[in-house]
Amino acid sequence: MNNLKFAIYNLQFKIISLFCVLLFSSLCATAQNINIRIYSDNALTEFTFTATEGKYDIIDHDKIILSLAEGETATIRFAGSKLLKINEKEYKIHSNLHIRGATQSNTFTIASPRKRFATRTFDNDLFIRLNANTMTLINDVQFDKYLAGVIEAEGGSKAQLEYYKAQAVLCRSYAARYYEKHLAEGYNLCDGVHCQAFKGRCKTPLILEAALATSGIVVVDTDGRIISATFFANSGGQTVNSEDIWSGGSHYYLRSKPDPYSVGKPGYEWQKTYSEPEWRMYLLTKGFFVLDTVAYDFTFNQPERMKFFKFYGQDKLLELKTMRTDLQLRSTFFSVEHDSANKKIILNGKGYGHGVGLSQEGAMAMAEQNFKFDEIINFYFTNVRLKNIKNVNFFKIE
Repeated sequence: MNNLKFAIYNLQFKIISLFCVLLFSSLCATAQNINIRIYSDNALTEFTFTATEGKYDIIDHDKIILSLAEGETATIRFAGSKLLKINEKEYKIHSNLHIRGATQSNTFTIASPRKRFATRTFDNDLFIRLNANTMTLINDVQFDKYLAGVIEAEGGSKAQLEYYKAQAVLCRSYAARYYEKHLAEGYNLCDGVHCQAFKGRCKTPLILEAALATSGIVVVDTDGRIISATFFANSGGQTVNSEDIWSGGSHYYLRSKPDPYSVGKPGYEWQKTYSEPEWRMYLLTKGFFVLDTVAYDFTFNQPERMKFFKFYGQDKLLELKTMRTDLQLRSTFFSVEHDSANKKIILNGKGYGHGVGLSQEGAMAMAEQNFKFDEIINFYFTNVRLKNIKNVNFFKIE
């Protein structure tokens, strides 16, 4: 009987998951909205809302409690569970408050009366959810407009169109793959870097053009599943195997390969210096055998990407990703130079970021050399395909 119950539950779960996935596919194909938690790093108790473009209605339980014409502002303060003050008038809130624009082209601005967080402008609508002591703000935003904001936050505003198209496809792939990441919390993704950095409305027309021009396109693997569309600043001339950075993260399409396009760019090289006693102490804390009375050669060479750090012929291995985290290094791609005369340890490094997937500076260089966005993606990801999201096989019953 327990096995039968489990089988029924498992089937129900798969049916629900299939429904959610098909719904998302439909939403993306018809250019619908996605819910993004904004100011996710802030405990919000008050903010000002300005109708930057168009009219907005503040709605509670299908009832309009206040309307704002273009240019008008409302100050919204947390006044206790289920209570808000809007322009000093107290409202008892029955459900999530919905601040709805009259059209899809509406924009609004969020600011802090006490300058506690950055002022940002957003497209479309806003939901306010009341918690025990704070408010959660959720931007209900059209999918490609959200992507344009992500691209601007992640890749800047001074690159070529083909680079932005490549970045748009990767950001869309990420959002599609992790669409349910925060669903239990009442939204799809947040604006933090562990989802995708999002700082509001895109201000660069070329980026929005790229997002719209690639609308619906995602990257899939040979099984038709959306890939882990990872990217970072600069490879240092060679990308990294995914399993060398993430436990259990081996993917055939995320392979280490030479990357000449990243060489010489702003994030290509770095250097960090330690005193010899500092370096000895660090090695000791990581389990290496180091005596103060012995004149060791601390040199370590990494001409190509490696996974482990080795010291002085000792059998112990230390993962380079651990050293990167411990020492707050720009990358795992570094060699160690020993200046024994001055008792200095110099780390000569290459690259900026985890190194898996697409190098943003390399991709920008490729775009400047007239590579198309699909060629850029296929250079950094091995044996992948571009597909419209409505044709992607999201869900398979095992």
